[in-house]
Amino acid sequence: MIRFLFVFLLMLPAILFAQLEEDYSSNSYFAKMNNTLNLRLDLDNDVRSFEYEGVDDNYSIEPNTNLRLGVAINYRFISLKIGFSPKFLQADDTSLKGKTKIFKLALNIFYKDLLQNFDYNQVKGYYVSNFEDPTFGNLQRNEDYIILPDLKTLSFTGTTWYRFNENYSFKAVVNQNEIQTKSAGSFIPSLYYGYFEITDETTPQDIKSFFAILNAGYYYTFVINKSWYSNLGLSTGLGPEFNKLITRVGEDLPDITTRHNNLALNISTQIGLGYNSSRFYGGTSLNGSATNRNEKSVIRFNSVRGYFKIYVGYRFDAPKSFERGMDWIESKNPFKKE
Repeated sequence: MIRFLFVFLLMLPAILFAQLEEDYSSNSYFAKMNNTLNLRLDLDNDVRSFEYEGVDDNYSIEPNTNLRLGVAINYRFISLKIGFSPKFLQADDTSLKGKTKIFKLALNIFYKDLLQNFDYNQVKGYYVSNFEDPTFGNLQRNEDYIILPDLKTLSFTGTTWYRFNENYSFKAVVNQNEIQTKSAGSFIPSLYYGYFEITDETTPQDIKSFFAILNAGYYYTFVINKSWYSNLGLSTGLGPEFNKLITRVGEDLPDITTRHNNLALNISTQIGLGYNSSRFYGGTSLNGSATNRNEKSVIRFNSVRGYFKIYVGYRFDAPKSFERGMDWIESKNPFKKE
């Protein structure tokens, strides 16, 4: 079914020749696609692994797949996305490394110069390689790997962005509900915050973490011609991480809690290339991140990582029910100018 939808979206421009009505508002730098409902499919590998650093052992803990498919529905000032790893993206060696289940739910809300994002991510099922002597838990293992089918990572995160240049379109980059028609860029500070945990009932330790990172960056969209554009971005951030390691030592004994805090310095980069028409759009982006912490944690994410995203979408005429509903919501905005 998902393959059919993907092919269907690719074929729509060749099948449908209806032009988008000239009923959207615009300025000289971008066009607002206010009366279209767009559906987008994403493919990315933004699924993190992490490392264990003990007294005598260092090893990586990996998911058995890092490919994730996302389905997004975007309309006016709101975007909703669901991400998962369907069967055809699963690895062929699950008998050796176990299965990995991935789920993501994301919400984007746009208001003037603000963009607010909320993300829920859950990954269950990991494996460990090149570890000869596990000393805790009754772990599944074979000749090459230790399988951790109950190991789960869960996160609730939010990011608040603010743009200083109103000619730079957030929507054109994030959910394609606008089309950047002239090149523009903006200084964009942001605050990234959230909660993260690693849990496994079959092992004696869980980790919970709270963090808040203040970032400052600059993002630019180059409009190459009427249909093609490119995005560039660079940001750097600094903020605290509050970590808690919970160790279960026995049924009749209380848990041992160890706390440590980090100051994290992060640098992120982004480069993308996309295609736009009034109906069809698509593109790809590459993202990189490097993080340095002032303390050495027991569990830490890879300090340098990169991931890609490929997306394709189509803009439909919005049903009248959507238009009336959004018109009503926007009419209740207490900050709206009369």
